[in-house]
Amino acid sequence: MNKKSKILSTTINKNTSTLMDDFNSSIDIDKRLIEEDIAVTSAHVKALTKLKIISKKEALTIQKGLISILNDHKKGKLKFSKKNEDIHMNVESFLYEKIGEVANKIHTGRSRNDQVATDTRLWTIKASKNLKNEIKKLMRSILDQAQTNEKTIIPGFTHLQVAQPISLAHHLIAYLEMFKRDLDYFDFCKEKTDENVLGSAALAGSNYNLDLNLLNKNLNFTKSKNNSMDGVSDRDFCMYFLHASSLTATHLSKLSSELVIWSSNFMKLFNISNQYSTGSSIMPQKRNPDSLELIRAKTNTIRIKSLEFSNIISNLPLTYFKDFQEDKRIIFDCYDELLSCLKVMQDVIKKSNFEQSVGRDINNNYYATATDLADYLVIEKKITFRDSYKIIADIVSYAQQHNKNLSEIKIDEYQKFQKVIDKNIYKYVDVDKSLSRKKTSMSTNPKEVSRMIKKYLKFLNVK
Repeated sequence: MNKKSKILSTTINKNTSTLMDDFNSSIDIDKRLIEEDIAVTSAHVKALTKLKIISKKEALTIQKGLISILNDHKKGKLKFSKKNEDIHMNVESFLYEKIGEVANKIHTGRSRNDQVATDTRLWTIKASKNLKNEIKKLMRSILDQAQTNEKTIIPGFTHLQVAQPISLAHHLIAYLEMFKRDLDYFDFCKEKTDENVLGSAALAGSNYNLDLNLLNKNLNFTKSKNNSMDGVSDRDFCMYFLHASSLTATHLSKLSSELVIWSSNFMKLFNISNQYSTGSSIMPQKRNPDSLELIRAKTNTIRIKSLEFSNIISNLPLTYFKDFQEDKRIIFDCYDELLSCLKVMQDVIKKSNFEQSVGRDINNNYYATATDLADYLVIEKKITFRDSYKIIADIVSYAQQHNKNLSEIKIDEYQKFQKVIDKNIYKYVDVDKSLSRKKTSMSTNPKEVSRMIKKYLKFLNVK
């Protein structure tokens, strides 16, 4: 740094120790806000130019300098200084080095307090948009598998016990519904983040009549904050981002855990791609679903971020405290982890395959149509459901004792439990017919599954 540029830090960091400089510095973290910080500074310069605090000629010089800094950043030429503490002072220092004394005008009428809050809001909006795009890509991968497996039958589970037959597509659509809600939550996050706080200055507002509409227009905000103190101290939008990320992480964790179980030797419902599984160091026959296990672990750490963040910002009176410096580390880490998990899961789903023949056998071997048999007695024989339940429970117990599935039990055996049973019972034993028998719109009925697939094809703009 040249001698002139040192003027920027003479007051802020006067006589601090090297240890304090390192401890106090956030540049290693918040340097990723450089694009946002340059955008905010550029917009602020335009507002100052309108007030004639900065001349048009000076404004042009400053804007060219900011563009040059951005280009240097993209080329990897910038060397950030911990002495300049944060991204704001570093950018100002870079600008001073490029254009000289006029750089000292850019901080007129603002504070780092409203500057960092605005930077972080812009970054959060961008991050939310990026994550939404990745969620949609994952949904597309899941939808492709749902289309491929529209007629694949698997067991539905409760308590990890075989419960009722369903289509694999129906199961996968459940995850499409989850991730669609995640998209909605990120939209909510964007809505709550879309407030410009420039003009708040340190806390009391700016002494300069900055054109807030001009600032909003140049930064793509729809409105400004109503209260300057709330402006510099509000980090609710970070919590919204972390909550949205946490929900997405929860759904990724559920999906990971399920696929790990399905890929086990005992189920064999899911064959994970060799690209996303690894071998054992000692057992040559094994392939381990490491990618899914890592997603499950990483998403658990993402969910902790909300608690970590709330612990930092809670119990703080108004307005700004250095505690806020730690907020960016948390949301950046959360974003990076979630982004990588989404990308990996997209590829796992895309490049792996589901076993299409095993599901029927599991359903038959574990009496998954027992509920259908109880409904048979209710619908066709007018027996109350509770009485039907008891009869079918006894039949299942008999089948287990004699190592038979329900289709292998002969009609005279059925009639030992209830004389009114006739050959129509075999229609209710059939796994495929079990799916078609479902009546409600949200069910696993093939017609409803097909309807939902079409719905998501339209939602994701799949031609």
